[in-house]
Amino acid sequence: MHIVLSVDGSTYTERAAQVLVAQARQFAAPPSITLLTVALPIGTPLARAQLSKETLDDYYRDVSAQALAPAEAVLREASLAFTSMHAVGDPAEQIAAEVKRLQPDLLIMGTHGHSALKGFVMGSVASKVVASTTVPVLLVR
Repeated sequence: MHIVLSVDGSTYTERAAQVLVAQARQFAAPPSITLLTVALPIGTPLARAQLSKETLDDYYRDVSAQALAPAEAVLREASLAFTSMHAVGDPAEQIAAEVKRLQPDLLIMGTHGHSALKGFVMGSVASKVVASTTVPVLLVR
């Protein structure tokens, strides 16, 4: 089984990692796990054009490492193997694109549920991802 865990470094995604650990213990064999985080592009396209590719890559790598760290710690503590990856862009679009590319058996996401209308039950990123993917999604609050 291949599971993608979408993370943003929040307590919600740390809880989602804990749910993943609990789920993984129920499988006969350990699942293949991919941690995915999406960094928001910095500044405007003009401002980004002023920065070197190396500077931008370093920034996105550092921001992504911070977002991935809590979930990575939970999975390491549970002795679960995983791979970590990051993308840059709109979180909902990038998560949906990576899920389409990776074709996991399950996507797990923590959800903030902040917005009053769009995210009455789930956050707007989660609702966009659920609407744009055919992979089963487990939302953790």
